[in-house]
Amino acid sequence: MSSYSFSQKSRKILKIALPAGGNSLLDILNIAIGMYFISQISSDPQTAKEHLAALGLGMNFWMFLFALTTIAYIGTNAQISRAFGEKNISKANKILGTMTLGVLVCSLPIYLLARFLSESFFDWMDLGETTKELGMLYLKWILCGIPALFLKTIFISALSATGDTKTAFYIKIFATLLNIFLNYLLIFGYPTLGIAQYGIVGAGMSNMIITYFETLILGVILCRFHKHLQLRFCFYQNFLKNALKIGIPSGLERGFTILSLTLITKFMADYGLEVITGFQIGSRVESFILMPGFGFQVAAMALVGQMLGAKRIDLAESFVKTILWLSCITMGILGILLCIFGVELSQIFSEDSAVIRYSFYYLLAVGISQIPLIAIFVLDGALRGCGATKLSLWINTLSIWILRILPMWLCTRFNLNAELIFAIICAETFIRGAIFSIVFKKGIWKHYIARL
Repeated sequence: MSSYSFSQKSRKILKIALPAGGNSLLDILNIAIGMYFISQISSDPQTAKEHLAALGLGMNFWMFLFALTTIAYIGTNAQISRAFGEKNISKANKILGTMTLGVLVCSLPIYLLARFLSESFFDWMDLGETTKELGMLYLKWILCGIPALFLKTIFISALSATGDTKTAFYIKIFATLLNIFLNYLLIFGYPTLGIAQYGIVGAGMSNMIITYFETLILGVILCRFHKHLQLRFCFYQNFLKNALKIGIPSGLERGFTILSLTLITKFMADYGLEVITGFQIGSRVESFILMPGFGFQVAAMALVGQMLGAKRIDLAESFVKTILWLSCITMGILGILLCIFGVELSQIFSEDSAVIRYSFYYLLAVGISQIPLIAIFVLDGALRGCGATKLSLWINTLSIWILRILPMWLCTRFNLNAELIFAIICAETFIRGAIFSIVFKKGIWKHYIARL
């Protein structure tokens, strides 16, 4: 098609963004399910806070793996979306087979490294022996899901590159229902069936089982039933090299971002258990609001890649502008709701007044900055879709570390109010959003499009 109307672009965008956002929403819901059940594990407030802190820190360590899965996701998505735009399905399948084999080979050493580093992570966070022991028990199980996590990443990336985000979403719906059942069963036990109460270990077991379940179903669909893609093991060195060339900058960016989030968690921990628990609850609540944003980011990646494959940079730019309009309206409304109902949303996870107060302060800061944040998501996704991942790396890393981490460190160094950290998060988001906007408005991004 030579051109698209606003209505046609909107339908094409939402066809990708809504299921992708729904899939991400269910990802966060699965985490929240575990948090909710763990929060009910004891009537003693201190015990409940220790379990929640252990679960939160375990997930923070798990997030470091996303730096590696990002390499696989972006490297796969950018190439397959470009091949799909070229209507070269054979090439797309070769990329899928190469990347699948690549992550299978890499998953075992990654698992061993993660097990080796996990205890040092909890020692560094220094939240007490009880929290450490609980967190290690949780991590022991979820880390067993690393091979499935990497395979699932490749499968979902390949599907979304062709514009198919519904398949993963439908699987996630069933997996979420199964996860609710497994979490309750394994955390609290069911003596009638001879199932013991595993506590936080049960949350980890459920997480691992669900990860393998989703991966298996996605693999079967790609092997036998998908209308465009067909999974066959193969290896083409040039596809792997391209994936690493595009993916490594994104992986580094994600790694630095996750490290910054971990440092922020450490800064919060320095203020005490109430502050860090409030921050973690606020982060989980915010995660639900962000899910439509991730859907729009996936749409930007896929459509920019496809339009570049079709040699239509004008359409790529037009789609980005339309995505920005749709996403800013959506996230602006959600940001307002976050500010209004922040206290009530926080009360779902805690009854401690101090924890709720700090959670609300965080939600207020991120609610105000939702529009610049979604602009960052969409424009960052567009850069990834065209393979300009080095540019994205520099913008995100320098902004976060200079304008966010450094001022936060000064706050903790001089024992300033914790509320200032939330204000810093808000201000840095506005500044980074402005930088991304300038890069696109001036056409700077076009000079960084990767040749594949």
